[in-house]
Amino acid sequence: MNKIIKNFVLLISTAMFSLHAEDKVLFVYQDADLSNHIESSLAIQKGIEVAFSEINNEIAGYKIAFKYLDHRGNVIRSKRNYQKFLADPKALVIYSGIHSPPLIKNRTFINENKALTLIPWAAAGYITRYPSKENWLFRLSVDDSRAGAVIIDYAMEQQQCKNPHLLLEKTPWGDANLTTMSNALKSHGINRHKTTRFSWSIKAKGAAIVLDEIVSAGSDCIVLVSNAVEGAVIVNEMLKLPKEQRLPIVSHWGLTSGNFHEIIPYENRKELALNFIQSCFSFTDAQQSQFSEKVFAQLVAQSKGTITKPADLKSAVGFIHAYDLTKLLIQAIKQIVLTGDIGKDRNAIRLALENIDVPIQGLVKTYRKPFSEFNPLTNINAHEALNPENYCMAKFGENDEILILNE
Repeated sequence: MNKIIKNFVLLISTAMFSLHAEDKVLFVYQDADLSNHIESSLAIQKGIEVAFSEINNEIAGYKIAFKYLDHRGNVIRSKRNYQKFLADPKALVIYSGIHSPPLIKNRTFINENKALTLIPWAAAGYITRYPSKENWLFRLSVDDSRAGAVIIDYAMEQQQCKNPHLLLEKTPWGDANLTTMSNALKSHGINRHKTTRFSWSIKAKGAAIVLDEIVSAGSDCIVLVSNAVEGAVIVNEMLKLPKEQRLPIVSHWGLTSGNFHEIIPYENRKELALNFIQSCFSFTDAQQSQFSEKVFAQLVAQSKGTITKPADLKSAVGFIHAYDLTKLLIQAIKQIVLTGDIGKDRNAIRLALENIDVPIQGLVKTYRKPFSEFNPLTNINAHEALNPENYCMAKFGENDEILILNE
């Protein structure tokens, strides 16, 4: 009888411990395109996971676990994913992916519902500039409202373009770049320029027609805003033109979001002047700090043999930004006391992100007060951790690696 009672008590104790352990879990979500841009989404996931692994996936007595949701590039599906996040009493924060449109379309919903959102890739300037000091979206990535000028300056000054043609996807991301790039061209004395828009999933025939029109119009370079899928179609059609008709392409970084480098291999890419914007860090840089070497070693250890050298990391900027952003998140959590009330905890982290009180070493740079309270009149860049001095131009190397240019 005593043995039965002891076993019963042990069973109840084990069950209570399991329930308690389950209660002490917090979930980090991702809402991204896991169907059409899997490389960038996976890179972001790896960055989040490596940063949390440095603290053994545990903070303030809570275990950290991950839930990754696929919006497939659809703004309605993205909103549904956010609704799942908001319904989860253990969901602490949600990361986005490569696409800006879901964040643009759902920005008001996100802020009104106090969904703490971290952005390691999507670049549209509008996203982080919600007109309220209670702003729930934080970005560590290129910001289009300032990146367009960097891209245009490179095209005009380094590529010596005289008659650039803007070739932009027909999305809110493309709309935003049309505005910023047009303004940047005015600073170079170009008040009128040609622009062509294209839809997602443009086919070879459509791309060929567009390029023929651009060449016939006398343009001497193309400024491209495209993701990897459409970018590969456009570049492939450019390579089919006679060599003397091929135009230099200066691109936004969407080309690095997928398997562009596999569709357009080095043997083909070397026949075209192709450069794109990135943040100013790469694991392929010849000089690496002890810190970056340690981070990459951790990535290799967790990759189960799929990553052994820097060129193996696809869409590397997703990893780099997500890792740095997660380091900032961890510091913000350390600055508060988690209460178990998820609404209060999200808000406390939001405020802590705006008041990080120690320098945080990252891959791109050391962050000193990277965020602050947003003000639409006096502090519009409050939720942008990177600045234009952190933006560089880059190109693909022989081994599909991304090489930062120092010019």
